[in-house]
Amino acid sequence: MEYRIDELARAAGTTTRNVRAYVERGLLPPSTKKDGRALIYDDSHLERLKIIDALLQRGFTTAHIADFITSWETGKNLTEILGLQHAVTATWGNSEPTEPFEVPRELVENFLGSGDTELLQRLAEMGLVRLHGDNVVFTEPKLLDTFGDLHGYGFELRRIIDLFAGITEHVEDIAKMMITEAKTQITRQHGVGWLPETDDDIAALTAMLNDLRELGVASVQNRLAIALDKTLKDELGDYLAAAAAKHGVPTTPS
Repeated sequence: MEYRIDELARAAGTTTRNVRAYVERGLLPPSTKKDGRALIYDDSHLERLKIIDALLQRGFTTAHIADFITSWETGKNLTEILGLQHAVTATWGNSEPTEPFEVPRELVENFLGSGDTELLQRLAEMGLVRLHGDNVVFTEPKLLDTFGDLHGYGFELRRIIDLFAGITEHVEDIAKMMITEAKTQITRQHGVGWLPETDDDIAALTAMLNDLRELGVASVQNRLAIALDKTLKDELGDYLAAAAAKHGVPTTPS
């Protein structure tokens, strides 16, 4: 796509005055193409404007953004260098990438809050990020995308992380229970200290562990969905009853 400056501003949800100011401050690369006397911009300019707007909404100043771009841009596409599509415009990662991606630590700490490294450290302890020098490697983009979605509803990141930690603890207990049962079954069949010796033994053991894994994943997913539905109905009923009482609305006993 190609845009005149007014079309570019409209597509980005900003003003032509802002576009010109961003060019003057080095935040937006100048146009190198003209149609008559009019400057022509393309999708790379639109993408950059979206990134600038997202950073401004996260509390960055234009001076900070300019310094940041100057420090990190090395001739490649800005999005490729900083992972800003994942870290900013698509919250903490869009729904497509599954591979880990790397973002400058300064950007992540600004997103989490002024100097609050505790949350980043907790994410590292849970294996959701790896701290790699001046960068942060996000190991599970899809999960962090969900964190970002909940944060958009007003959930504090600290509470989301606490919730995830609690869920993880219970899931690890389930995993230990299942693996313990697998070890018990192997000992029951073959005795203590048995090791597979033939290809058939290895294939049978692998198949058993895979089946056990599938049972565990399916059981947790299905039972959790059922439990969530039931708990939601119970809690919603209690909430509506309390709300009705508060507003003086009579309720009919079920």
